[in-house]
Amino acid sequence: MGHKVSIQEDGRCDHAATVIQDLIRHECQGFILPPSEVKRLLGIPGYYQTWYLHKKIVQLRKKLANSFISMAVSPEQGISVTLYKVPKENYVRFSPRN
Repeated sequence: MGHKVSIQEDGRCDHAATVIQDLIRHECQGFILPPSEVKRLLGIPGYYQTWYLHKKIVQLRKKLANSFISMAVSPEQGISVTLYKVPKENYVRFSPRN
């Protein structure tokens, strides 16, 4: 029974990551999700005051990091989500030999 619950929790995080990825595609810089929306999206109980310490927040951060989306968590404001760009080409600078 515990295994079934963990699968459902992973499903919630996968769904939340997909929703955030879709939203970030349509936004220019990013957006902020208030704590109430974060709790609803991840299935964290509304009475849970330390939602920002919940393990689902850590799982969501890991899932978003794989798609170049950064996530900052603030207990008062919620989650700030922004897309960061990866350099297209790697450059190595070196000085000419003398």
